[in-house]
Amino acid sequence: MQRQESNYSDMQSDIKGDLYASGKPKKASNWKSAAGDAHTRVYAEYLLEAPEEPKQVSHRHMGASMLVHELIRRQPQIHNAWTYMIGVIMCMGAAAYGYDTGFFGGTLALDSFKRDFKMNERSSTTQANLVSLFQGGSFFGAGLQLPLTEKFGRKWTILFANVIFIASAFAQTFSRGSVEIFMVGRFLGGFAVGFLSLIIPVYLAEFSPPSIRGRLVGFFDIFIQVGTLAGFWINYGIDASLPSNTFQWQLPVFVQFFPAALLMGAFFVPESPRWLMSKNRYDDALKSLCSIRKLPADHSYIQYEIKMTQDSVEAEQAHRGNATLWGLVKELATSPGHRKRVGLGLALIFFKTFSGVQAVNYYSPRIFKQLGFKGTKNSLFATGIYGTVKFVGTLIFGFFVVDRAGRRWPLIIGSIGLSMCLIYIGGYLTAMGPRDGTQPISKGDYTAIVAIFLYATWYCFGWNSVPLTLISEIFNVRYRTVSMTICLMWQWLCTFSIVRIMPIALDTITTKTYFLFGGIFIFAAPFVYFFVPETRMLSLEKIDRLFDGPERHDVEEAVVVPETEYKPELDHIERLPAVKE
Repeated sequence: MQRQESNYSDMQSDIKGDLYASGKPKKASNWKSAAGDAHTRVYAEYLLEAPEEPKQVSHRHMGASMLVHELIRRQPQIHNAWTYMIGVIMCMGAAAYGYDTGFFGGTLALDSFKRDFKMNERSSTTQANLVSLFQGGSFFGAGLQLPLTEKFGRKWTILFANVIFIASAFAQTFSRGSVEIFMVGRFLGGFAVGFLSLIIPVYLAEFSPPSIRGRLVGFFDIFIQVGTLAGFWINYGIDASLPSNTFQWQLPVFVQFFPAALLMGAFFVPESPRWLMSKNRYDDALKSLCSIRKLPADHSYIQYEIKMTQDSVEAEQAHRGNATLWGLVKELATSPGHRKRVGLGLALIFFKTFSGVQAVNYYSPRIFKQLGFKGTKNSLFATGIYGTVKFVGTLIFGFFVVDRAGRRWPLIIGSIGLSMCLIYIGGYLTAMGPRDGTQPISKGDYTAIVAIFLYATWYCFGWNSVPLTLISEIFNVRYRTVSMTICLMWQWLCTFSIVRIMPIALDTITTKTYFLFGGIFIFAAPFVYFFVPETRMLSLEKIDRLFDGPERHDVEEAVVVPETEYKPELDHIERLPAVKE
């Protein structure tokens, strides 16, 4: 937060008056009907309570230019290089997942792979099985990670999953034409990614400063796109430059080892302070947080952050005790407020998955062939361009949009753009008929190809990273891993269904497949508008207030900082940033 140097805006004065007219903040009426308004109330509470983010110490005597000095001075100290490095290391698991979605569809299209595995003699079901076993393994991995991450923590569970992923890459690379061994490797790889796809976003959300949490959690999707982009272009490069032999398809499979090797750097990363606090390891949590923030233990910002986390954990434990995992699941099922959160997460995952993006990723060479691209090389080139568009869009959104525009409006606008693109593509191909690679590309084909790239852009500016960011934010510390496990298992089940039926759908209902995906997104925009709250700039503890309403339990009110203590003194008010209209 920046120190305010001038008087408050009229809006800020209105917020203060509204909050403190009766001595304490007002309750939200109902998050379902006021999803957009609840954020203003809770964010105002957060600004009034939270200390200012400490600034970097500048060094004029080192000869830096005035511009560099000013940029350093304005950068909060907790946004340090180590914070970003932790995000990069952990997101190597996302790169491994993204690489699979990028390279495998193109590898299936290589003549060398078809020859060694006798794919021309097998049915389309075998191809669907090779793709979907990865998602099937991810479904089971997402479910079975829960006891490990609860008992051993985020860091060590990530390292364990990474070892399994390395074993899966070894089995696939040296399968020697055995479809059965390759399938086992695919399942193990998915099993490991099922672990990583849940634990990494949880870790990123738990260690990130609130002001850049959207950006750091967005790293997960950025690195998925990095991996996908690498997979697309590696396939294009080897098809264009390497002879059609066994090494040609082994090379892209072997590249999976590289992100896995970099993920082993998680050994040097601190454990999640929030998980340590949930296990009553206060001293370890404080040490971990100081290591991440690069601040001393007695710093006011560290004391505030550790106090908020401790209050949240103690409130949950005081009300519900030390329940087992199965007990947490039963509690979750009987808590109306948390059922709403899980339902919201499941709906977001459904819309994200049924955007059709996974189908395009895995079967992009076949889809671009329908649009008139001749030969494997040209289809792979178009696929590479598609991956580049997705990467650039995700990068721009993750660094410059998500923590400024928030969560709600990118989802709403993205829904409208996605549905328009998909319906246009389906309408064009239905009217003109899919190509078989022998006809010349027409002007209409180029328009449909542009629509594919626009589809990728709209997806990146909303549904690519925001759903995952939201489901890593909206659950409190007691239910976070249980709730995210349910959501991620649902995601992998939906993804499994999509990639399993896509080749069959392209053979049977053909171009009408695009109408299915486009029709689903017609309903996504109103759903987000009425049911999805804004979480931008709020701490994880404060996000609970978006859903609490009048349902906060008495014991939670007693343990969490009382609302009457939110009222600031004058010196605290003067440090507030101006609230933008």
